[in-house]
Amino acid sequence: MNKKISKRRFKVALLMETSNAYSRGVIKGIYGYIMEHDQWDVYLGEYSRGEPNPDWLLSWDGDGIIARIENETIAELIKRCQLPTIDVSSANLIPGIPWVETDDRKIAQLAFEHLKDCGLKHFAFAGSQFNWSKWRADHFKEVLEGQGVRCDYYSLPMHLDYHVVDEQKKIESWLATLPKPIGIFAAYDQLGRLIIDCSQKMGFMVPEEIAVIGVDNDPLICELCSPPLTSVIPDTFKTGYLAAELLAALMQGKTEVNITNLMAPIGVKKRRSTDSLAIEDPHISKALHYIYENASIGSFSINDILAIVPMTRRVFEKRFLEMVGHTPYKEAQRIRVARIQELLTESDLGLLEIAEKMGFEHVSYMSFLFKRETGISPIAYRHKMRKEFG
Repeated sequence: MNKKISKRRFKVALLMETSNAYSRGVIKGIYGYIMEHDQWDVYLGEYSRGEPNPDWLLSWDGDGIIARIENETIAELIKRCQLPTIDVSSANLIPGIPWVETDDRKIAQLAFEHLKDCGLKHFAFAGSQFNWSKWRADHFKEVLEGQGVRCDYYSLPMHLDYHVVDEQKKIESWLATLPKPIGIFAAYDQLGRLIIDCSQKMGFMVPEEIAVIGVDNDPLICELCSPPLTSVIPDTFKTGYLAAELLAALMQGKTEVNITNLMAPIGVKKRRSTDSLAIEDPHISKALHYIYENASIGSFSINDILAIVPMTRRVFEKRFLEMVGHTPYKEAQRIRVARIQELLTESDLGLLEIAEKMGFEHVSYMSFLFKRETGISPIAYRHKMRKEFG
């Protein structure tokens, strides 16, 4: 009688912080690989960026490591372990070992194209001293130079324990010097949020005067911004999946694997921080801002706008049509439909609750408007989106 030979379970250490959405997404990708292929015994500590290094590795009887190697101390520790290792950090402190990282050229290209599609002609970059931020800055500038456009730049200090209040004041001073309207590419979401806060403190309208796009699409950061932050979506799941795939190959004795592996982003999640056309006329920009702030609850009229814009109705409507491409009423309808789409996709609210939230007296009229503008009923749209994106 043949005995079934059990498959060996590899012991793998994940040296990654769990305090941000990017790393958690990578960990999900690793888990996805494990579920589809080998069953590993995984050791995952609770880390945040810059925390003390896991000295237990030196006495650990393991088979492989996936780590964000972001300082020389942990790099030396991993070298001493002499275990198959995959690096998922941009620091690349151990040349020669396989590493998986975001494709920052494609991220910068996506950010530029999105801001350009908003009609913007002035651009700036805000970042930090990490490699991935520097690469995003370099590629963003490269794209702009190819278009004959200048790029303003702001960089946070090298150290992570900078004084936030002092830094906010410096960012505010920088924002005051920039031409308006302008699109700012922030190297990561938290910095994008900080720029939005500073812009509003300075009295600049977001996005009509300062449009902001970040990177990582961290829902907690992006959705809790006011206004919500547009963000480039990195393919963190595929990053983690590939890292696990490469480590499995090394642990199985294979020696020829790709050293540099750059993962293209999925796309851009557009939110309010870039949801406006760049308009040079300050009065039309102010009107657009007012329409957005009030359209979702359906509680304004042209006369309300004229109370804040020094124009006659005829002149205002003519200029608005010339610059925006449609009427103020049509813009309000566009905003309302976009908001309904968000609620159908990202909440479990029923149609009656959505109609009440959006200021419609009757569900039937909301459904009529939605289908007229999108070609599909609200219920069919919700089913379609959930089928496509889960």
